Amino acid sequence: MSSAPNQNAIAASMQMNRLMTRQLTAGLTVLAAATGGLSWWVWSQRLPSEVQTIQSVLERLSHGNNLGEKPINFMVASGSYTAQLAQQRGLCKPDQCDMFAQLNPYKHYGNGWDELIRQGYAMGDIQGWTASSGTVTITRATFRAYGAHTGYLACTVAHEIAHYKRNHVFQQSYHDSHNLSALASEQREVENMKMSRQLELEADRDAAIMLARSGYQGRICLDELEFMFRSVGDGSRTEDQSTHPGYEDRIAAMRATYEELERHPAKPERSSRIRFSYNPSDNLLTLMPR
Repeated sequence: MSSAPNQNAIAASMQMNRLMTRQLTAGLTVLAAATGGLSWWVWSQRLPSEVQTIQSVLERLSHGNNLGEKPINFMVASGSYTAQLAQQRGLCKPDQCDMFAQLNPYKHYGNGWDELIRQGYAMGDIQGWTASSGTVTITRATFRAYGAHTGYLACTVAHEIAHYKRNHVFQQSYHDSHNLSALASEQREVENMKMSRQLELEADRDAAIMLARSGYQGRICLDELEFMFRSVGDGSRTEDQSTHPGYEDRIAAMRATYEELERHPAKPERSSRIRFSYNPSDNLLTLMPR
């Protein structure tokens, strides 16, 4: 007949089981962290360097800002200098070369377009635009021009997000169709350009506020405008046919924005919880609110 189990042995066995369970749990946690880190590394290797930079800028802008409830797409493109070269070579008719400005700079076309893209990158400059559908385009040359000034890039990205969030393309169309339809064509165009300039200043103001909410210090978007005007070589004044305010007017408006922010600092909004996906064939980085 067997004897009853020793109580001390049972207690020691239970303690050992608990220790092994803790060690296993800790090991799985470390493995999960390592796997997550590996997944992030693999993910980051899929992204061109400019796309990685956009993502890091968006992650910072998401703090203290509500970026909205709808996905926003970001595309790096070849730019308008590439389109100008295409027109010079007779590849498109004047005012019908937008496709070349939006070519994928990471794709090899093999039909002579690669050289247009290369020259567009080497000679192009700071440029971005927004479609009403929610796609923000930043030219690859913009990243070369800004260099290490990622805060300046954040101003440009925030400016384009502001256009999208405020539905500026729709506002411009509505204004033209409802408020200007009775005007003669020349005056109608003048009023349309005036509206366009107002929307640009509104996006400038929103960008400065967004960066302030995210913790960017100083008058960074004023510094960015000064840098941008000199980089693109544009010291022009505002004209009736100008889509954007001229140098003095745009700088003065941004300076006034910062003076107001210094008197009344912007209060942070609820931070956006975001995630990203990248489709290399579509050349799109998509920011998706959670």
